[in-house]
Amino acid sequence: MVGPKIKTQKLLSRGSTLAEAGRLKEAANTFRKATKMDPTCTEAQFNLATILSETGHPNEAIGAWKKVIALSPDIVAAHRIFGETLLDYEIPKFEAGSVFKDTGPLNRAIADYRHAIETIPVLRTCHSNIGEIYLTKGKLEEAEKAFTDAAALPKHLEDAFSDVGATLNHPGNLKAAAAIYQEAIATAPDYEGDEISEASYLRTNLTFTEHEILLPDGFEVMMEWERPIMERSAEIITVNGGDVLNVGFGMAIIDTAIQQSSLDTHTIIEAHPQVVARAEEWAKDKKGVRIVPSRWQDALKRIGSFDGIYFDTLMPPMIPFMRETPKLLKPGGIFTFFQMMIQFENIEAMAQTGLRFALERMPFEEVSENRYYRLMEKDDQGRFTAPLLIYKKLQ
Repeated sequence: MVGPKIKTQKLLSRGSTLAEAGRLKEAANTFRKATKMDPTCTEAQFNLATILSETGHPNEAIGAWKKVIALSPDIVAAHRIFGETLLDYEIPKFEAGSVFKDTGPLNRAIADYRHAIETIPVLRTCHSNIGEIYLTKGKLEEAEKAFTDAAALPKHLEDAFSDVGATLNHPGNLKAAAAIYQEAIATAPDYEGDEISEASYLRTNLTFTEHEILLPDGFEVMMEWERPIMERSAEIITVNGGDVLNVGFGMAIIDTAIQQSSLDTHTIIEAHPQVVARAEEWAKDKKGVRIVPSRWQDALKRIGSFDGIYFDTLMPPMIPFMRETPKLLKPGGIFTFFQMMIQFENIEAMAQTGLRFALERMPFEEVSENRYYRLMEKDDQGRFTAPLLIYKKLQ
């Protein structure tokens, strides 16, 4: 027997087909049937409102758009709850005996946050369309309110949501989070242009200085100011001893720090040929080091499992590696990665792995001027904070 949800989806599909064919009256009737089949279906309400507006039924259209708004999540609450829930998982400093809380509440907050991100453009459109209709009808007060509600969901707000660093610092304050994102973009408007493909990066001639690694256009691959963060990350992933993996050799900062611990093996995956050459030279007098000169995607089947893993490569993809971490970690194993501007999609991907989570926020004093991170906020003591996202595979 076909359930209501499936019937609703079939009606949505048919309504869209009718609308594309210009059969708007039939499309409206079909979407109306879908709203009756599932009164909570915002897609059906939104599509119905659009058709009603186009066919000269503005009052009905406003009613349908208002139903979409009423059925949608509270964006401010989702932002606040997600930020506060993340902070519930913060620990002062990770140690071998640190307790990792159940991730159920976090996973629910992540799901609600994703729903909120996807809803933002829909709500913005609903408020704007309602405002346009009221404006046409000469109802200026109602139009002003609708446009004000739309302005509360500014352009790029969904991108600001994706910057979880802003969410951590301003949970529930959409205006502040959006302002931080916009300031970051203004700081380096050419940031998107700096992105290159993985294949192109591996063919790129890198420049190595005393304090950084640079692409030909000056884009920073790695910087000396990251050293304290890397050294702390090395302490985290070596807490179990045993076998440790680092993906991305860079300037040897974290691998040099890893060598300070008593380990059985220390594996390094590095794909860029210039960096591989430097890694092999560095490893000559180091203990237990194995260099794997390869893309990580090509290396995983031949490297075994580990007690600690660190990931920091310039080029994507990161999420596919994250999905592999449960298989790569031994029971009790620890995983973390370099993530100064915390991207929501990475937290979301890690939530799907089933690993336990803890957050450590490490203070440090300064960041040299660079385009890579664009902008970070200082705390009330005038320090920057590096968010260390720590994941553990249970026994």
